[in-house]
Amino acid sequence: MMEIFYHRGFTLAYRIYGQGPQAVIAFHGFGGTGRNFEPLAPALADRFTTYAVDIFFHGESRFPGGRSADEPITPEEFTALMIDFMDHLGLKKILMMGFSLGGRLALSCIERLPERCSGLWLFAPDGLVRFPWYRAASKWAWGRSLYKRFVHDPRRVHWLMDTSHSMRLITERRHKFLKGHTSDAVRRQLVYDVWLSLRLLEPDLGMVGAHLKKYGLRAEVFLGRFDKVILPRWGRNLKRHAPEQVHVHLLDTGHQVVTAGLGARLAELP
Repeated sequence: MMEIFYHRGFTLAYRIYGQGPQAVIAFHGFGGTGRNFEPLAPALADRFTTYAVDIFFHGESRFPGGRSADEPITPEEFTALMIDFMDHLGLKKILMMGFSLGGRLALSCIERLPERCSGLWLFAPDGLVRFPWYRAASKWAWGRSLYKRFVHDPRRVHWLMDTSHSMRLITERRHKFLKGHTSDAVRRQLVYDVWLSLRLLEPDLGMVGAHLKKYGLRAEVFLGRFDKVILPRWGRNLKRHAPEQVHVHLLDTGHQVVTAGLGARLAELP
């Protein structure tokens, strides 16, 4: 069931799964929608009610009219949006859940509004490592200009990807991931819009860890043992800030960890 929430010009679309007493807000990965959490629904339905949102520039969620990705959502706007959304749902505390790109947003919730969170579930999450090339390409005008050119003519960057792969500077899986997400103009524009629109939401893992400890929040981090996009060892970057609160689980998967099997594992958690 699709629902729409409006906040100061922002449109936030979400789906509801389950009817359990514990509330969850779920953020999907790049190129997906809230529907990507359907595999988890059967196992979680009795204990949890999941509000699976569409991230901006995905599905039916929209920035305010006339506002482009070049004017990113600020941490303050994101915080106000999430507080109003939770108030709209009539919920005081919510478990935050995020897969891949959505992990960065879930981490940002713990960073920005820990008093409204009841816990954290992360699945192969973005946000565990900061990449200088990402900041350069999204923060500075010259980086954004270069990427705009890439949207319309990808030949030089694709040549660089292919050359890096042939020289074994990047793995086969990472090469396929990068080429697959930039294979046509629509996909390249989506990468540009998402990177730019969310570029100010870079969670401070030290602050996240401090909040997990202060508020007694438990974090469950599931990583694919064979993931070449979000490397399993990156889980330590969060765990070292709150070793008693952060619990890392390795799955025998690649990057796509959101499966019915994961749902069964989640249903067994305390």
